[in-house]
Amino acid sequence: MRRLFLFGVCFLAACGNLPGPSVPSQPGQSLFAAREAVQACAPNAPQGGRNAVTGHYIGGVFLVGIIIGPAIVAANEGNIRAHGEAGAVDKCLAKRGFERRDLTEAEVRALNQSYGEQRIALLNHLVGGGSLESFAGS
Repeated sequence: MRRLFLFGVCFLAACGNLPGPSVPSQPGQSLFAAREAVQACAPNAPQGGRNAVTGHYIGGVFLVGIIIGPAIVAANEGNIRAHGEAGAVDKCLAKRGFERRDLTEAEVRALNQSYGEQRIALLNHLVGGGSLESFAGS
């Protein structure tokens, strides 16, 4: 019973919501530095997704059994893979000093309503650790 509980906890962790709109954030950095970091880290995503799926399959066999474990993982493989991919990119960005900063609804709205230089300036501000409120004041 304990093994089933542990598998359930691991399984539910992979079924959580994926991160919403976000920017890599590091004080003093610009949009272009963040873009370069994301482009450098993006190749890690597929391997991170494969590792997450493989780990869940192995864990499912050990914790629940050879039939039920893989069946549960197969039903949620896409979500597990997406979490693994996001985690791999986040880990790579963290090594470069960036962290994921989830955007608020107001920040997403402001980005969707802005164009050109204003949008770039807002993204630069958000990547550098600022908020929409402090951008409006500058």
